[in-house]
Amino acid sequence: MSPAKRAFRLVFLVFVGLGVLVWIVHLVAPDAATITFNGAPATGWSALLVPVILGVVFGLIFGLIVAGITALVTRSSSKG
Repeated sequence: MSPAKRAFRLVFLVFVGLGVLVWIVHLVAPDAATITFNGAPATGWSALLVPVILGVVFGLIFGLIVAGITALVTRSSSKG
């Protein structure tokens, strides 16, 4: 696996993990993390999906940026 793919997966999993962590904190202590959806407090499945989907979106964006930078830095100069 190339370093760019490893970097993408690492960044993506960190952001998705942060989304899951926010959901767990919301489950354990609802006053510690407030999850809102369309201005209303999220409960049930929406309380899980909102932070996880946001983590996926930001993970994709920043993962692609980091993977692109990694691919540029690690490419060899002997390739045409």
